[in-house]
Amino acid sequence: MKKRNLLLCGLVISFILLSFSAIKAKTITENEMGIHDGYDYEYWKDSGYGSMTLGSGGTFSCQWSNINNILFRKGRGIQE
Repeated sequence: MKKRNLLLCGLVISFILLSFSAIKAKTITENEMGIHDGYDYEYWKDSGYGSMTLGSGGTFSCQWSNINNILFRKGRGIQE
């Protein structure tokens, strides 16, 4: 009984930790600035197609085609 309770407690704690650490990805295709998972981000283009997918922490992925100028940025802003 005691081992089963410890196992159940461990599973519940693992589920809670995974739920908090799973940040929903966000995909951007239009010029935008904001904050995602505690990091500032910026997406800017003047023409063509591009997309930026924001991941957890400071991570992101990007794609582009037929672009003249494009900017993808994600990082910690200045803390006051």
